[in-house]
Amino acid sequence: MRITMLTMGSTGDVRPYMLLGRELASRGHQVTVGTFSVFRRMIEDAGLRFFPLSGNAEKMMASIMDPDASVLTYLPRLEKSLKAVLPDLLADLSAACDGADALVCSFFGSVYYSLAEKYDIPCVQTQFSPMDPTRVQPISSIANQHLGALLNETTYRLGYLMISTVEKRYLTSWRKAIGVSARQIRSLPDYHVGSHPIPVVYAVSPLLMPRPKDWDDRIHMSGFWFDESPVTWQPPAELEAFLSRWKEPPLYIGFGSMTGRGMNQLMTLVLRALHASRIPAVVNLGWSGARLSSTSRVYFCHEVSHDWLFPRVRAVVHHGGAGTTAAGLRCGKPTLIIPFAGDQSFWGYRVWQAGCGPKPIPRDRLTVERLTRGLLDLTSQPRYARSAEAIMQGLRQEHGVQTAADLIEKEIAAW
Repeated sequence: MRITMLTMGSTGDVRPYMLLGRELASRGHQVTVGTFSVFRRMIEDAGLRFFPLSGNAEKMMASIMDPDASVLTYLPRLEKSLKAVLPDLLADLSAACDGADALVCSFFGSVYYSLAEKYDIPCVQTQFSPMDPTRVQPISSIANQHLGALLNETTYRLGYLMISTVEKRYLTSWRKAIGVSARQIRSLPDYHVGSHPIPVVYAVSPLLMPRPKDWDDRIHMSGFWFDESPVTWQPPAELEAFLSRWKEPPLYIGFGSMTGRGMNQLMTLVLRALHASRIPAVVNLGWSGARLSSTSRVYFCHEVSHDWLFPRVRAVVHHGGAGTTAAGLRCGKPTLIIPFAGDQSFWGYRVWQAGCGPKPIPRDRLTVERLTRGLLDLTSQPRYARSAEAIMQGLRQEHGVQTAADLIEKEIAAW
């Protein structure tokens, strides 16, 4: 079967699709991944077909993941970042699906559903954080993750009203041009392709987010998508030497694909907090653009394998991306999350509620004093390590990539 997989965003959005695509390819399917050009090597090294999409991953992340982003500014910023490339992007997405037997997609409103309708192929939606209405928790882009049942459900209605309003403005003429039905402004996910309801697979573990009882049977949870193959990444000798220097392992601190204004200021804040707490650390500069030299107590890197490094550190501090959160907990590491925007507050709240780390500190409220207290709390409370160890044992019993592939094959066959 020829399966096209479409995803846009950062490494945390694309790497899970590489893992899932690799599993589907091992079962005999021909898999094409459509995403931004910066990820070509990752996809092709996995033996998958790559289809480039117009747009720039770093610019998009910088525009929507700024620390002052909110549920009210997230969509306008995404709209602004995509507006200039939208005609080319829509043409690319359509071309990526031409000839496919089925479509697997991350969240991009109902754009992908229209493409499935155009080509008359099955469509499976995947999610990495809550986007389906429930009274248990608010939509994942809300910073306050404990609103109460009524307000929780209301956040989804408001979110989808905003999404479908933007789509009405930008996609009505496109849908008419490609010969598919118009979609109306609505306050719920528009999960249909013709008369077919669209199944959903969550790449999330019920150990961190128990499955809401008010979800219908069309919504599945596979567990996190981990790479279960042997780790082949080779660390620099300097990193190995730094790690071996300490009686107590150092911390990991990294903010992944977070970029844009204020990152140099953030790194200065991190260094001051590390100095005040006297805790050594490996600091991953990621997409920040910072250029810093390592010291006797801080090792800076720009690229590192979480699968290799996390078993060798004491605890992890990061932005709260779904993949980084899962990777830290799968290694049983106490976790402090500094959420910027998007679904990161959700993951910070879930880690805290699970007892695996301190209460998250939002990026826009981060100070040297707060981070110093957070680092000392993270490394001095044995209960965080005990809870993370218990979660680790459960996560290692899950096989999310294989389960997701099973579900996708089953749902496509049923379609």
